[in-house]
Amino acid sequence: MPCARGRAHRRLLTAPERVLTPLLRDGPRGEGRFRPASWDEALDAVAAHLRATLERHGGEAILHAYGAGSSGGRGLSGSGASRRLFSHLAPVTETAGRFSDHCTVTAARWMFGDVIPGSDRETLHTSRLIILWGMNPAETIMGPNTPYHIAEARDRGARVVLIDPRYTDSGVLADRWIPIRPGTDAALAAALAYVMEREGLVDRAFLARYTAGYDRYRDYLLGASDGVAKTPAWAAAITGVPEGTVVDLAREYATTKPAALLPGWAPQRGLYGEQAPRACITLACMTGNLGLPGGGEASVGTRWGAGPVGILPGGPYAPARTVAKWTWAAEISAPGFPSPIRLVYVVGTNLINRSPNTGLNARVLAGLDYVVVQDPFLTPTARLADVVLPACTDLERSDLVSAWGHDAYLYHSQQALEPAGETRTDYQICAALAERLGFGPEYTQGRSEEEWLAALLAEADLDADRLRREGLAREPHGARVALAEFRADPGAHPLRTPSGRVEIHTPEAEAYGLPAIPAYVPVEREPREAGYPLALITPHSKQRSHSCLHTNPWLQAIEPHAAWLHPEDAAARGIADGDPIEVSSADGVVRLPARVTHRIMPGVVCIYQGAWYRPDPDGVDVGACANTLTPSRATPSGGPSTHTAWVEVHRC
Repeated sequence: MPCARGRAHRRLLTAPERVLTPLLRDGPRGEGRFRPASWDEALDAVAAHLRATLERHGGEAILHAYGAGSSGGRGLSGSGASRRLFSHLAPVTETAGRFSDHCTVTAARWMFGDVIPGSDRETLHTSRLIILWGMNPAETIMGPNTPYHIAEARDRGARVVLIDPRYTDSGVLADRWIPIRPGTDAALAAALAYVMEREGLVDRAFLARYTAGYDRYRDYLLGASDGVAKTPAWAAAITGVPEGTVVDLAREYATTKPAALLPGWAPQRGLYGEQAPRACITLACMTGNLGLPGGGEASVGTRWGAGPVGILPGGPYAPARTVAKWTWAAEISAPGFPSPIRLVYVVGTNLINRSPNTGLNARVLAGLDYVVVQDPFLTPTARLADVVLPACTDLERSDLVSAWGHDAYLYHSQQALEPAGETRTDYQICAALAERLGFGPEYTQGRSEEEWLAALLAEADLDADRLRREGLAREPHGARVALAEFRADPGAHPLRTPSGRVEIHTPEAEAYGLPAIPAYVPVEREPREAGYPLALITPHSKQRSHSCLHTNPWLQAIEPHAAWLHPEDAAARGIADGDPIEVSSADGVVRLPARVTHRIMPGVVCIYQGAWYRPDPDGVDVGACANTLTPSRATPSGGPSTHTAWVEVHRC
């Protein structure tokens, strides 16, 4: 079932921002003035600057910044090709970290001892209750055809509950919407657990056999550890969820079997984002739904897998150091940062746009000695480059691509069109640079892209001819249930934790300044954030994949980029639907239209992430990139905290 993004994909080929020839900066950095260049001129310049930086300052002075663009292949495309390039060049600095699910993965490793793949989505057909907690599968999919399987379960009698500050498009799948204030999910989970505990609805047999440390959490719920019982009234004041709603949901979740709690990755992108996924895992244990068909482990939720085909080999060098993808600009511009960054090579990411505090990102990038961007489009990041190397899109090259969100599929993405203009594949660009830098034979091993793909397929245990012919290989298996073997026999299939069971009390968290249990941790605002009363959320858009597809005019026509406001907040500020407004934070200002709607709770503003940064002469971002408003700040375990931000809104 193709989504709008899939249907519109080929229209990217003619987007006005497409780069069709190498470009060299021809004016002050940031003005977007370039002159066309030949490939030899552009590649010679890049190779010379890489070599000079390496000789004068060492590999650590080179920052290789990459992202998820063109990901999932065998090392021929996007960051796969460039990471191989730098693994042959020297130990450099790299951006690192999982933007999508850092805190969820951290929680899984603390509680399960590992990242546990989610159950296959078709197992939802047996669910009697599905709770979408900060999850919006109608717009973000979250695995193949997730909305379809939820709708199928509902047709078979399952009730669906949506917990989210917004009534998202996934509301069409739900029987009930429960609005919640951003960043308070662990408080709601604690109140649900309190009701279960006080009303005797906890599955104690399950907890005794499959978990360790629940008593510490129980003491927290009942107030024995801190003197505050986590009652529905306590939670209502924090979350905005009425007491009666808390009681009703607790009873329904505890008494309906099987019940699937499906947390999205939005709640874990707050300042204490580790606590929400920990609390959800605990609730799944308290209700005995772990390892149950139609239930769930309430963790990462998707399945990772590279498929049965290997990847291209790397070189001899690992990165010398890493900087976080969400705080890279703050890190490298901090006083005393050792071995300062001189050159940045950007591949597969709109670097300044995708990271919090876009204004700071742009200033830091503009201040470096040399910037190279390898991308199909003249993104806001590319406008700050000294050299832009135009890469092919995935319709103009071939690769073997793993499915996102499911490990059972492998795609033979075959070239459909000739490369537009003078564009080249990522592999061709990196191979040409490798030749100029003195390790061309080591990088290519004498193989073209097609020869690499043929070699990888020859080594794989699958029907390569059928894969080429049909374009898709699916591993045959029945519907898989996460942790089913553990549930059947925890002694024979223990988890990789000290107890072999789910660890609800995790001392590892204390090393990061967090409670050892999934307790709610309130956010204390920084002094500079005073005067910004509204909470900001920056969800994914159905029109983009991060900032990819932003240039697609067909997708832009689906829904104008706007800031969602509740009518109460709009009326208090004299704002009507469609009015031009400025949304400001301690870090920046954006200008865009207002969307006044009851589909968002009072006190919250929503701006979809991914719109391209476009500052006017006064520094106001008229492109309305959501990250212009978000701070450079990490969670205790080092994850992104983009959903902890506060703003004010004014009519222009």
